[in-house]
Amino acid sequence: MSTGVLEAVVDQPSGMVAQPMMECVTPEERLLLRFYRQLGEVEQVFMRRAIEAMVLRESPS
Repeated sequence: MSTGVLEAVVDQPSGMVAQPMMECVTPEERLLLRFYRQLGEVEQVFMRRAIEAMVLRESPS
């Protein structure tokens, strides 16, 4: 079993930055996020468009 540590290389500002509020994620939402992240770029674009279309169709006008 590997115990190596991976470090992300990110260019971050040195000053304070505003962070969004943390939100709890349900187990179902976590599964959806994992599924979405495993998709390729083309599939992610398709899913975003499909979800946006469903939201627009269901929103009260």
